[in-house]
Amino acid sequence: MMGEAPVSMPKPTPKALKAFEALVAEAPGATVKPMFGNFGAFANGQMFAGVFGDVVFVRLPERDRAAALKLPGADSFAPMKGRPMKEYVVLPGPELADKKKSKVWVSRSLDFVMAMPAKGAAKKRGKARAGR
Repeated sequence: MMGEAPVSMPKPTPKALKAFEALVAEAPGATVKPMFGNFGAFANGQMFAGVFGDVVFVRLPERDRAAALKLPGADSFAPMKGRPMKEYVVLPGPELADKKKSKVWVSRSLDFVMAMPAKGAAKKRGKARAGR
């Protein structure tokens, strides 16, 4: 909108990027893509994790999201103040630093997105219909 200052996107901090890379290394078949100067990890065409500035986040179903949000230091992921992204939770440092705990969160996140329809397939079907 006119008159509004552009939103500046933070770059991933070295610590957060290292934690994200370790998290994604536990995810079989993950694809990492750059997103607004940060990175997202995808499976089945769906983003399941990401790094944004100094935070690392995962996408979780409601039950797991509620449990994750009870962890000290966890929060809903909001790339813009006051605008949280539904289903995404910022994992606190101790969860990321503990390989066993972080592996559990990645596994839950992957299970969640793998149960969703593949994103790329839906787009292709939509394009085919438009051409008829």
